[in-house]
Amino acid sequence: MTLKENVLQHDELSMPQTEGDSIVGRSIFIIETTGKGILVQTSFEAEDGRLLEMPAIFPNIEYALAQIDEMRRLVVSKFSEAATIGIQSISSDALRKKTHEEALAYIAAHKDTLI
Repeated sequence: MTLKENVLQHDELSMPQTEGDSIVGRSIFIIETTGKGILVQTSFEAEDGRLLEMPAIFPNIEYALAQIDEMRRLVVSKFSEAATIGIQSISSDALRKKTHEEALAYIAAHKDTLI
């Protein structure tokens, strides 16, 4: 998945670096699946593509709750995706084990003719 598929983008913001300087871009959540669970990280994506570590800013309760609802939807989607991958992995492992057992059984049944 690309970074764009893993982020929840907020309204465009202009963040001052120093007095007189500003960075234009978006406050984002980066949502990833890790071995320990779902990782949610806030960041700021500048117009030039740079990612800067920065907290998310919610200017009012309605905006905050809308973003939290969208983040909740994305997190649930990631857990669903992880569960699907886990089920596929278990199924694949079971198929490999069955194939291995069938191969051993075939070898045992035909050991005299295989040499």
